[in-house]
Amino acid sequence: MSAEALAMSPAFIAGTDFFENGFFWEAHEVWEAVWMACPPNSAEHRFVQALIQLANAELKLAMDKPHAAMRLCAIAEGHLSEAALSGRKDVLGVSVSWLEGAIGQCRDRATKPARSAL
Repeated sequence: MSAEALAMSPAFIAGTDFFENGFFWEAHEVWEAVWMACPPNSAEHRFVQALIQLANAELKLAMDKPHAAMRLCAIAEGHLSEAALSGRKDVLGVSVSWLEGAIGQCRDRATKPARSAL
């Protein structure tokens, strides 16, 4: 399947919609099908791995597990770094800089102490 077809696939689009609406587990599950369809060791393969790990990190934050979220952000950064070696500014129609920022924001939230409900 071509990168353009993957970017337009119902699974990739659904994963993006799930992620944007806070359904991180669902995004992760749907994006796994996209990841498996990507050519091995391609920028797309690594990029989708980064998206999946970011979705996992966001889920861990929602579960109040900041250390797990930070570990997953580091994994996502590693995959994104490998994807960025291609020199492309976007992969599957998603900006590399957007994903860098999203990982950074997740990591920042994970390092802030939880607010008391009182």
